[in-house]
Amino acid sequence: MNANLAPRGNILVIDDTADNLRLLGTMLGQAGYEVRPVTAGRQGLQAAEHLAPDLVLLDISMPEMDGYEFCRCFKEREHLRDIPVIFLTALTDTGAKMEAFRVGGEDFITKPFQMNEVLARVEVHLSLRLARKTLAENLVRLRELETLRHNLVHMIVHDMRSPLTVIGGHLQILAQSLGDSLEADSAASLREAQGGVHRLTGMANDVLDVSKMEEGKLQPQPAPCDLFVIARTAAEELGCLDTSRRISVTQNGPPLAKADAALVRRMVENLLGNALRHSPTGGVVRVTVVAHVDRVRLSVIDSGEGVPEESRHKIFDKYGALAARAGMKYHSVGLGLAFSKLAVEAQGGTIGVEAAEGGGANFWFELPRG
Repeated sequence: MNANLAPRGNILVIDDTADNLRLLGTMLGQAGYEVRPVTAGRQGLQAAEHLAPDLVLLDISMPEMDGYEFCRCFKEREHLRDIPVIFLTALTDTGAKMEAFRVGGEDFITKPFQMNEVLARVEVHLSLRLARKTLAENLVRLRELETLRHNLVHMIVHDMRSPLTVIGGHLQILAQSLGDSLEADSAASLREAQGGVHRLTGMANDVLDVSKMEEGKLQPQPAPCDLFVIARTAAEELGCLDTSRRISVTQNGPPLAKADAALVRRMVENLLGNALRHSPTGGVVRVTVVAHVDRVRLSVIDSGEGVPEESRHKIFDKYGALAARAGMKYHSVGLGLAFSKLAVEAQGGTIGVEAAEGGGANFWFELPRG
């Protein structure tokens, strides 16, 4: 090996047969590897602790500490655990080979070995280890970047809420002070502006609260709540902001559920807003509250084109929703559906979507009876 070139890898060779050590040392050295030969398992552990190798070639049959015991001790050390161990053995029975894998070995070579095979297996396992190491380093870097992106997005979204609150407040003052004096077109524009602020505020809240729920920082406070009253109140508020579509709310049976009323209100608003966006002008959005034996189901049924079947299992996931949107299979704004899924499941409920009878989509969630 050229002394000016860095070795291709540091290989610890453990074998109690001097001829094997010489042969492996010569051939691996000529191939550009740095070889550290030792004749006993305990000596090998000391050598590995002194300087961790890139790979170990290990004989099974050795006195005092055999290859199996060495490998177990070697793999118990966290800083050595990922280093590949290739067994060298004259044993041919399957049990010996299975034991080699069980104690943590990555591969084995049967004696008498062929140097081409040894070199090929060494190169493969060193390449795999380098690839795993690179992947792990990239994963750490990606997580750091994701944390940075996450914090940046949250800072921006959090700061957005203050000006949105100001804009929404001034629009409300305008609506109250001008009253019926506005012409129809101007009144419609004002309602549209109010609706836009309402949606942006909801989207900002969803971004922040999805993360809070994922981190366990937003815990539901369950208590008996009337789903019909919550749905009707949300429908009246959204109906004032969007007069081009009609919302109907009906109930069948006792509408009391055991849930966090504030979270349920957000869920209903998200599903209603989604339904209004997907219903044509002049369309109808139906909200039904139906009591069952041990649960209450709230359904929001739009009059749009419906959700393609292949997208139904994706749109409640914050990344799946993006994929469905990118494929133009279903357009959902923000993280409203992801928030709703997290919120309902945190309260012991379920959520889903199915094709509505007569067309459109039926988004529903169920909560325990109150």
